[in-house]
Amino acid sequence: MVKGFHLVPSTQWEAPGVTTTVVLCGDDPDALRVVETLVRDAGAEPVVVGSLARARQLEEVAGLYIALAFAGVDPRTVAPGLPPVRS
Repeated sequence: MVKGFHLVPSTQWEAPGVTTTVVLCGDDPDALRVVETLVRDAGAEPVVVGSLARARQLEEVAGLYIALAFAGVDPRTVAPGLPPVRS
């Protein structure tokens, strides 16, 4: 089982010039590889953030996104000035 795809609104897939990040978590390396391929095939970039133990955190983020949307705030505008993370 892999958790993913739930944080990306449908309109994000249509945004020209935007690389969408799909956050994933899972315990099975083979399943994660399959879903990472699906994400890339959909034109996005997969990021694995850990095991299924983190699935609840992803649900909390989704809840925050939904609350912001219902408040009339585009969730993508919450932290637009964050500098890129360098690895």
